[in-house]
Amino acid sequence: MQELQGRVAVVTGGGSGIGEGIGYAAAAAGMRVVAADIERGAAERVAKEIALRGGDAIAAHCDVTRRADLDALADAAWSRFGGCHLLCNNAGVLVRGPLQSMSDADWRWVLEVNLFGVVNGIQAFVPRMIEQRSPAHVVNTASMAGLCILPEYGVYSASKFAVVALSETLRDDLAPHGIGVSVLCPGGVTTRILESDRNRPDGARAALPALSRASQDEIAAARAQEEMLSPDELGACVLDAVRADEPWVLSHPSWRPRVAERSEALLAAFDRAAKRSSR
Repeated sequence: MQELQGRVAVVTGGGSGIGEGIGYAAAAAGMRVVAADIERGAAERVAKEIALRGGDAIAAHCDVTRRADLDALADAAWSRFGGCHLLCNNAGVLVRGPLQSMSDADWRWVLEVNLFGVVNGIQAFVPRMIEQRSPAHVVNTASMAGLCILPEYGVYSASKFAVVALSETLRDDLAPHGIGVSVLCPGGVTTRILESDRNRPDGARAALPALSRASQDEIAAARAQEEMLSPDELGACVLDAVRADEPWVLSHPSWRPRVAERSEALLAAFDRAAKRSSR
């Protein structure tokens, strides 16, 4: 979808962080923006800022764990702007700690937001986007934690690996309809993800637990060469990828060795399987 001027972008988690950056980038490209967030005030702030910059935007309250909220969001996009051409399923949350310490509530909350939030967005928007019969694109936000594991991020990684698989499949499913799909796997971005418990419905955690020393050391080593990006910088990357119909939106080349290490381990396992089968 190379022509963005006048088209419509809908961004969940659009009130802060990556979603805010995508919203500003979309508006700068001439798109009309629907900024959706569970924090209504945050979404309204972003919509007002876009208007101050000369763009056209509306804010919407949306809890992505509720399919009805996504249906209402689609209704709002079609009612105000006549459609949706760029859907960014971006809302996300984080818990961390050893998997054996994670509760049922931890698992359900993260999967409901990070995975089923994407599913709900697809179900609410994609059939309508197909019916539009015009160029369109879907961006699903995963993470580098969806390509390689990080210690004590098991619940989060499980949700993001699922988003990667979902996105790759959706790209194939929507290709005949002329709708592109990208999966966004960023590294370090200056967001409020570490404060995501502020919107946790059960209020079970006041703050993320401290990582173990070993986990801190491993994560520090992985990020040693990483440059933290601003949401605006990442938003520009996303819009470039949409124009080019890129299947993967990667932001931090410094993570390549870690992803390559995992890929090489998988290929080595295939080599061992081949040796066994030849006996």
